[in-house]
This record gives sequence, structure tokens and C-alpha cells, in this order.
Amino acid sequence: MLMQLPISRLTGTTFPAIPDAHASTQLALQYQLESSQWWDAEVLLEHQLRQLQSLLRHAAASVPYYQDLFRQHGLIIPDQLMAEFIQQIPISTRSAIQHAGNHIESTGLPADHGTPTFATTSGSTGRPVRFAQTALTRTLWLAFGLRDHLWHARDFSGKLCAIRWFPKDVAEAPAGVQQPNWGDIVAPIFASGPSASLNIVASMEQQIDWLMNEQPDYLLAYPSNLGALAQYASERGISLPRVREVRTIGESASDQERSLIQQAWQAEVVDIYSCNEAGYLALQCPESGHYHVQSENVMLEIVDEAGRPCPPGQTGQVLITTLHNYATPLIRYEIGDMAEFGEPCACGRGLPVIRKIHGRKRNRLVLPSGQCIFPIFSDRGEISVATGVKLFQYQCIQHSLEEIEVKLVMERPLNEAEQATVVSLMQYRLGHPLRIVLSFPAEIPRGPSGKFEVFISKIA
Repeated sequence: MLMQLPISRLTGTTFPAIPDAHASTQLALQYQLESSQWWDAEVLLEHQLRQLQSLLRHAAASVPYYQDLFRQHGLIIPDQLMAEFIQQIPISTRSAIQHAGNHIESTGLPADHGTPTFATTSGSTGRPVRFAQTALTRTLWLAFGLRDHLWHARDFSGKLCAIRWFPKDVAEAPAGVQQPNWGDIVAPIFASGPSASLNIVASMEQQIDWLMNEQPDYLLAYPSNLGALAQYASERGISLPRVREVRTIGESASDQERSLIQQAWQAEVVDIYSCNEAGYLALQCPESGHYHVQSENVMLEIVDEAGRPCPPGQTGQVLITTLHNYATPLIRYEIGDMAEFGEPCACGRGLPVIRKIHGRKRNRLVLPSGQCIFPIFSDRGEISVATGVKLFQYQCIQHSLEEIEVKLVMERPLNEAEQATVVSLMQYRLGHPLRIVLSFPAEIPRGPSGKFEVFISKIA
């Protein structure tokens, strides 16, 4: 539901507004999305299958990678696509898409989709994936970004601040960069307050100083950075009284990080599940807090190790099919995330529910038995209390089935007794007597695009 009138393109006409072509397109999409979110799951799937059939036929006719894949598996796109047919399409792993190179590119992109521009993923899980964006995919990216704002009834007159990755020398402390509005999602359609951005390479002290100066109403950043920032602010009695809502992006937001943020700033925490290749995958429900798959733009599956659909409550790997990227289609593409579906949402929306996003596939601990689990480690506060030494940052890396390296950035290196305390605490939390090897670097750098992972398994 629109909370304010759009900008009118006609002088002296404000109500009802007469928006320009771009705004009219975005508002027309919101009109459709407002309706489709309430459809029954069966009706939603029917429309998805129609769109998917068009995409599959296009891929079979003009994308070399899928031409070869479909031919190798004897797949012929049926006249009436049924959900069962999707299970016959082989899963495309990240490695397969990487090795496909330009064979994933369409040789017959419809002209009205716009000239493709190419980008790559952050490469946080290894070699990046190259994919195309078109005017169509850009239009839909803006639409789902606007849907997120409208779902959560954000007041566009407030100030929006973001701390995120930028190239070197861009938006760096102390000033960051300022804009007169909220950017491409909002500004062409609605009048808005200002926004500001800061490069995540800034220190905690620089980030706090910047936030105190900017005084945002809305704050957006990676959850790992926000958790550390909230703890830093709480320890120093620093508040951000104007913050109404904190949005997390780019990483899985843990319960601990959410709790730290809420305690520090008494603000609601709203997460966004997205990826570079497909844009918005799921948005948090404004009523329940669960995630709703953005089914108008992506078909999202959760499957087990054998590729079978997971029922609600069972953790599996996420597959996505981009329904509108005709330049570089991604069909049953394994993005490397682990998640679980939930039961239908009490809000009444027919959009599928993701109950929990566990994180990257490589964030699973592999036990000597071969079992994979998502580990629960001690938090920074617990380690600080147990040792009496302040902990600023930590990261765990599994190098083998028996050994985990724990990197600790502390006020000082721990003595032998303190190290033994941390080792015992980690083994207790993990529930397994794995060999814990401690190291004490001066800092732990973030990965590509500023993301940070507390745990990484290097076991295939």
C-alpha cells in the first residue's frame, strides 16, 4: 500500500499525481505485486510455470550451455509445463556455470529486453560467476526493492545511511558520501529525505563517529559489521536515538547479531535475502518476520543431497531459476546457500515461506563421521568473560576432519591457561573433541565485497 503520493510530472498537479514513464512502470508493477502476493500457492505456481516455459524455450533455442545440457539428457520442453518436469532438469553447479564461460550467454536476446551489461559475483566462495543484466532485470530489481520499502512502511522523509563495500578511496571515512535522496529505488517515484554511505573499511571508531554525525533514521549494513558495531557502541554507552530500523544484507543474520543490534539501538532488525546473480530472493514478512520468496521473479527450490525436494523444516541446498534473465539464464542453479522452508505464513500471503537461512554450504562443520552440521560457537562476550581479556573479532576455519583453527583478535595474546580455557569452551560448544589450534592475528580481513564469515570449512 502506498504511504504517500508519487511525484507528479505536470506542473501544478499533485493530486492525483501524474508520474513519468519510469515511475508509471514501477507503480504498475507494484499494483500487480500487491495482488499476486495474496494468490493461493497453486495459482502462483501456475503463473510461474508459464513464465518458466517461455524462459526454457528461449534457453533451448539460443543458449549453447542449455542446448548441450538438454540434448545430453533428452529433454524437450513440453507444450504444457508441469512442476514435475522441473525435477528432470539437471542442477547446474556454480562450477558448471563458471566453466561454461560465454556459452551461458544467449545468442538471441530479445531486443526489447535491453542491451546486456556484464557483472560478476563477489567471489566469496571462490572463482566469481559472470552474469548479464538487462533493462528488464534492472526494472524488476528496482520493483522488488520498492516492494521491500512498502511492505515495511518506511518513511521516505527520513534519513537513510548505509555502511557497505565500496572500491578503495570511495566513500571512505571520515566523510563518506552524501546524496540528496534515497537513490534509484525511491527517488524517481517519491520525494525522499537524504542518504549517506560509508566504506566498510572504516574502523569501528570511525563508523561510530560517522553515524553520530549523520544521525540516521534507517541504517543498512552487513550483519557481522552491525553486530560488532552495536557491541562497540553499547560498551561505550553510545546510542543512536533516531534509528527506527536496521536492515541487514549480504550475510546470514544470526540471532546473536540481531540481539546485539536490538539491545544497542532499540530498533527493529529486517533482513534481506538476495544474491548478485538474481537480485532479491526473499524478503522478511512485515507481520511474522519469516522470509517470503519473491516468486514473481525467481523460482526457488530447497533440495537434499540427492536433489530431492525438502519438506518444511528440513535443511537443504538452495537452487534458483531466474525467470526474467534471458541474457544469461540460470536454471536450477546451486548458489551455495543452505536453508529450510516453513509452513504457510499466518499473514495470508501465498508466497512460499523460508523459515531459516543457515548460511553458505561451506559454513557447515564436517565431523569425522562425515556428518555435516551448522556449528554453534562461543560469542565474543563469552570468550572475553572466560579469559578476562577483551576479544574484538574471531573466525574459525576447519582445515581437516580433526582440526579447527580459531583466529582471535584480542587486546593481547592469551597465556597458556587462558588458551586452554578457550579450547575447552570451543569444544564444549561444538559438542565434539576436535583439535583446536589458536592463532592471534592483528586483524581478520573481510572477504570480497566486505562480507565476513565466522566459520569456513575447507573440506570438500
